[in-house]
Amino acid sequence: MFTHLHTHFIGSFSDSVLRIEDGIKKVKMLGQTAIAMTEHGEIPYFYEFSDICKKYEIKPVFGVEIYFVDDAKKNIEKKDNTRFHLLLFAKNDIGYKNLVSLVSESWLKNNYNEKRGLVDWELLEKYHKGIIASTACFFNQVSQLYIKNNSQEAEKTLLRYKNIFENDFYVELANHEIEDEKTSNKGLLELAKKNDIKAIATNDVHYLEIEDWLAHDVVMKTRFENISGFKAASQQFWLKSEKEMLDAGIPQEFLNNTQEIVEKCEFKLEDKKPALSADADIESIDAELTLGNAAYVPETEYIEKDKADYFVKKIIGENHPDKDYYAEKIIGIPRKQIPNTNKIAYFPNIKENIPLKIVLGKVITQFNEVSCRRAGALIYPAIRSPLAEALLEAKKVVKKILK
Repeated sequence: MFTHLHTHFIGSFSDSVLRIEDGIKKVKMLGQTAIAMTEHGEIPYFYEFSDICKKYEIKPVFGVEIYFVDDAKKNIEKKDNTRFHLLLFAKNDIGYKNLVSLVSESWLKNNYNEKRGLVDWELLEKYHKGIIASTACFFNQVSQLYIKNNSQEAEKTLLRYKNIFENDFYVELANHEIEDEKTSNKGLLELAKKNDIKAIATNDVHYLEIEDWLAHDVVMKTRFENISGFKAASQQFWLKSEKEMLDAGIPQEFLNNTQEIVEKCEFKLEDKKPALSADADIESIDAELTLGNAAYVPETEYIEKDKADYFVKKIIGENHPDKDYYAEKIIGIPRKQIPNTNKIAYFPNIKENIPLKIVLGKVITQFNEVSCRRAGALIYPAIRSPLAEALLEAKKVVKKILK
C-alpha cells in the first residue's frame, strides 16, 4: 500500500499545475486511500483540500515543505539565498496549530525578501510537537552534505532532526532519474540503517499525468512573466501509481512505510465558531491590524486565457498538435497572492490559527476570505481609524527606543 506524501498542488504558486480535485480523483481511481498536501512554504488551500478529500472518501494528510536554514537571521543579514527542504505533517490538533504557527512565524520573523519564509533550528525546536518530519527531496540539508562528501556532518544533521522528532522522523527516497538523487538515496539509506530511522518513498508530484510536464514547463518558464530558459531536472514529477513507483525501482518496503505516517496523522480540519461577536466594535478591530491580531485578506492572480495561449504557442510552438490541451491545463492556475487592502481578517493571536505571510509590505492571510471565515475569523472593512493610527505611531516610537 502506498500514499503520496510529497504532493505539490496549485498552492505551490507558479511551480505546480496539479489541480486539487484532479489529483484526488486520480488517487481514488488508483485505489489509494490517502494523500498529503505539501506546498512550498505555504498552506493556502487546506480547506479546499479537506473538502475534496471528503467528497472522494480519501484521507487528507496536512503538510508543508518548508525552507530550512541553520540560522535564518544570518542568512537574511548576509543575503544568502541558500536554503534546504524539509517535509512536515500535522499529526493532531497540537501539530496543526504548531504547523500554522511555524509557517506564519517563518514569514513574519524570517522573511527573505518577501520570496519565502525561513525555518531554522530555533523555530523547529519551538514548534515541533505533534509534527512528523521527513527529509523531503534531495535538496534537503542531509543529502546535500552527503553529496558534497561530508558524510560526518550529514549524519550529525540527521541526528539533530531525529533528536527533535524522535520516532516521527523519516528519511525520504525517490527516483526521478537524477544523478544527485541517486547519491542522496545511497547516503540516506546508509545513515538511516546505522541510526535506526525508517525510510519512506515519495514522488515529488507537480502535475497529473506523464505528458503534463510540458504544461509545468510553460508555467515554470513564465513564472516572472518573461520567458526564461528554465529547464526542470526531470520529467518524472507526475502523480504515479504504486506500480509505476515499483517499476522505478522503489522497494515495496519503503512504499508500505508511507502508511505508517498516514496512520499517525489523525488531524481533521473542521470549521470553527467565529472568534467573537459579529457586532464587535469596528474601530477596535481596525486597531488590531497594528497589534498583530489581524491581517489583510489576499486576492489571487491567475493565468488568464490570453496569456496561456500566448505562452504555450511561444514555448511549445504554434503548430504543436496538443497546444490547446496544454493551454487549457494552465488556464486558471494561481500565480500569486496580493493584499486586498479593503478587507481585514481578525482572529485573536491570528498567526496561530490562520497562516500569514508578507506581500508588498503587508501582512496577509494565506487562506482566502472564505477559508478565513471557516477558520473562525471575522472579516471587516479596512477602515483606518484614529485609534489605529495612534497605535501605529506608538509602535514606531517604541521600536526607536529599543534600538
